[in-house]
Amino acid sequence: MKKIMCLCILSILLWSCGAESQEGQTKKYFDLKGLIEQQIVLLKTKKPVIEKTIVMSDKSENKQIKAIDWTRELELFTQADLNKPAYIGSYQVDSSAIGVKYTLKTTENLPIKFLNITKIGENAMEIEALVSSENYLYQSEKHLKLGLAKMLITDYQIDGFQKVIFGAKKAFKINGKVAR
Repeated sequence: MKKIMCLCILSILLWSCGAESQEGQTKKYFDLKGLIEQQIVLLKTKKPVIEKTIVMSDKSENKQIKAIDWTRELELFTQADLNKPAYIGSYQVDSSAIGVKYTLKTTENLPIKFLNITKIGENAMEIEALVSSENYLYQSEKHLKLGLAKMLITDYQIDGFQKVIFGAKKAFKINGKVAR
């Protein structure tokens, strides 16, 4: 019984130490994941209408969507966050008065090739990223853009392609505009 109790206490202590170290972790790069999570909460509260255009294989579809799963819709932007332990030190940082550009170092091989955060005027911002992956069977590239005004998402674009080894290259483009 004492051994079980000791194991339980040890497990709880180890778990709490691990949770604490993750929370206390400082962000080395722009906190894109935090920004997107904040936007998801705001968009779920405001429930705006989205004007969405999807283009795949030369076929275009326009929709107005009232109910949208924002977590899923903005997932690629969340995944483009650079604050992952394996990414630390892998990007060259160029800062200026209007923004910051993170570029993957030539010695690194990570899927996020660059992330640009640009300030446009007083209350607007644009976020742009290139996510690319390739292996023997598959090649994919996604160019992401997100526009914000007064710290609220106004529009987003995702365009790119996917190619499987014996298949044709399939290009796609998604444009979303948040109606106010």
